[in-house]
Amino acid sequence: MFAREQPETVLGSAALNGIVRGCFQSCFLGYRLDEKNQCRGYMTEAVEAVTGYAFRELGLHRIEANVMPRNKASLRVLEKAGYREEGVARRYLKINGVREDHIHMVRLNEAQP
Repeated sequence: MFAREQPETVLGSAALNGIVRGCFQSCFLGYRLDEKNQCRGYMTEAVEAVTGYAFRELGLHRIEANVMPRNKASLRVLEKAGYREEGVARRYLKINGVREDHIHMVRLNEAQP
């Protein structure tokens, strides 16, 4: 992701990871954004673009993202991009030496049967 007013400046990234084909057709979404550029719509735009690419170009059925409950901004980005909560993954990732719970967010490709 690049700054609108300075296209040579990298702000963050969004990526599809762990793509599984076959009957699953699923992946995980990961993203990061420089803190000083948060709350400007960059990440919402990026998540929507990557999600569209995953569904239209890759033909995936399901995208999963996991977010710490206290990360309200990230949860809002996913909600705005059409992701819905499917539950809590207890002690999902070890971050800074501590196992953290994560809210499991999912978007399905409703255009697929």
